[in-house]
Amino acid sequence: MRRVPENASLNDVTVVLDDRAILRGISLGLGPGLTLLRGPNGAGKTTLLRALAGLAPLARGRRSVSGGPPLYIGHRPMLLSGLTARENLAFLAAFRGLGAGDVAGALRAWGLAGEMDRPIERLSAGQRRRASLARIETEQMPLVLLDEPFADLDSDALVRLRAAINTALVRGQAVLMATHMHHELDQDATHRYVLDDGALREV
Repeated sequence: MRRVPENASLNDVTVVLDDRAILRGISLGLGPGLTLLRGPNGAGKTTLLRALAGLAPLARGRRSVSGGPPLYIGHRPMLLSGLTARENLAFLAAFRGLGAGDVAGALRAWGLAGEMDRPIERLSAGQRRRASLARIETEQMPLVLLDEPFADLDSDALVRLRAAINTALVRGQAVLMATHMHHELDQDATHRYVLDDGALREV
């Protein structure tokens, strides 16, 4: 695993999409540990994660992330059609310059032992979600960004996700999760924020 960054941050960041300010003057610093981000639909949670991932243009301010591009897992699985789950995870790890590691073991742990060699488009929504989240094991980047990761998961996968997050925290990674609910995670969080109408506050 690559060295954990001392910090990742957004400094006085404004993001404008379709002539509307989605984020306004946001400043956020992240270190190792779990940070939770909540807020109503349309508040800008996804945009904030995408700004940290370098996927949303900044109209103003500065983004700083150490240790290489973050692992961003959004609402969509973001896997390549035509490839199997195993091929996807191996390719994405190699694209980062990481070794393939135990891709098969990660997929087995996520309940995909019998599906890892099927094309992604032939998997169910829940199976694609599991395959996407298995990247937490195979791409152990210093900063992990999770956007509503509990969506489309059954009870077994929920348990697996919590275990994967706990393991990432033990490894010293920084995890920023946008979620509406799952208040049971609050006890493990280093920081909790609410984003509303483009403005961020810590709670």
